[in-house]
Amino acid sequence: MKNNFYKIFFLIFLFCCNTLFAQKKVSLIIAEYDGRAATNYLQNIVSYTFLNGVMTERKVIMSVPSKNEKTKADFIRFDIGKNFIYKNRYIITGIGNVIDLKTQKIVVPDRGEFIKASGDSLIFYTNDIFKGKYYSILNTQTNNYQKVENANYNPRPRPDVEVDEISKPNNITAYYISGKKDVLIKDAGFGQPQPLLGDDVKRKFPIFWINNASFLYANFPKGQTMLSIYKVGLNKNVEKIADITEVPATAKNDFFTLAADGNILYSCAKGKYLIDLTKKKADKLIFENVGNDFSVESDENPKYGRIVKYQNNDIGKKWCNTDNAVTTGGYAAFPFELVIGTERYPQGIVVWNNITQKWMNLECSSLISIIGWVEE
Repeated sequence: MKNNFYKIFFLIFLFCCNTLFAQKKVSLIIAEYDGRAATNYLQNIVSYTFLNGVMTERKVIMSVPSKNEKTKADFIRFDIGKNFIYKNRYIITGIGNVIDLKTQKIVVPDRGEFIKASGDSLIFYTNDIFKGKYYSILNTQTNNYQKVENANYNPRPRPDVEVDEISKPNNITAYYISGKKDVLIKDAGFGQPQPLLGDDVKRKFPIFWINNASFLYANFPKGQTMLSIYKVGLNKNVEKIADITEVPATAKNDFFTLAADGNILYSCAKGKYLIDLTKKKADKLIFENVGNDFSVESDENPKYGRIVKYQNNDIGKKWCNTDNAVTTGGYAAFPFELVIGTERYPQGIVVWNNITQKWMNLECSSLISIIGWVEE
C-alpha cells in the first residue's frame, strides 16, 4: 500500500516538473534584403528563435534571388501579396513560389495562384498570356512539381471570372471549362483610378469568392470617389450589399480578405469594413482580429499609432499595421515605424509574447516581409 502511494506521488511529481519546466520554442521567419541586394539581387530568409519568450538566436537560413541571373526578370518575390508558412516547413509566397525550409531549396520557382492544400499536395493555378491556363501540383512527399496535363481537371468547381477592363464601363464574364462564355455583369463600373505606384501600374479589380456559386465585387462609378459592393451569383442574381462613400484617392489597391475570425473584410483608402451579407451592410472596423487572441486598432491614431490587444487587454500602442502581422499561440510580430510629424521611418519588427509580457524590437531596416512562425 505504501509502495503504491510513493509511486503515485512520484508520477504526480514528474507531471508537475514537466509542466513547470515545459519549454516553448518558436521561430519567427522573415525575408530581408541582402546588404548588396542592389547588385546581387539576393534576399535573405532569416529566423529569430525564441525559447520561453526570450530570443536566443538569429540565423540566416538561406538566400534566394529576386531576379533571374541571366534575364533579370522577376524570380522569387516576397514583396507582392501575402506570404505564409505551410506545415511548419514550406514558405508559399504571394506569387506562388514555394521554398522548403527543411531542405533549404526552391521547389517551385514559377509564378502561380495558390489554390489549396489537399493531403500531401499543394495546388496552383497559372493564367499567363504566354504560358496559357493550367493547374500544377507540388507533391510535398517528393517535392516533385508538375503541370496537370488533363485539360478538364478543375479543383475548384466554378468557372474563371474575368473583368474586361477595355470596355467602359467594365463587364464581368464567366469562362467555363466546356468553352461556354457567360457575361454576368455588363456594367461593373470603372475600377479604381490610375495611376498605381510601384512595378504594376494596373489597378486590380476587387473580386472575392464567397462560395463556388457566388462572389463579391466592388463597383466604382465614373467619378471613382465612392464604391458599391455587390454580391453576384453565377445564375446572374445580383444584390447590392453596401455603399462606401467619400473614398479618398490612394496609391494602394483595394482588396477583400478573410479576417482571422473568418469574417469578410474590405480594405480601401477610407479604412477596413466588415461585410455583413445577411444584414447587407458594411461597418467600419474598429479592431481587427489578427489571430490567436490578438487584435489591432484598425485606424491609425495620429498621436500614438495603434492600440494592440491580447485577449481583449491592451498590451501597448505601436506605429504598426495589420497587413503584415503574424501570430501564433501567445506570440505576435508586427513591422513598425518611427513617426515624426509627416515623416515615417521603417524600424524593423516588434514582437510581444504572453510569457515575458514585454515588447522586443528586432532591428531589421532591410525588412521585406514577416512571413510567419514555426513552432518546434
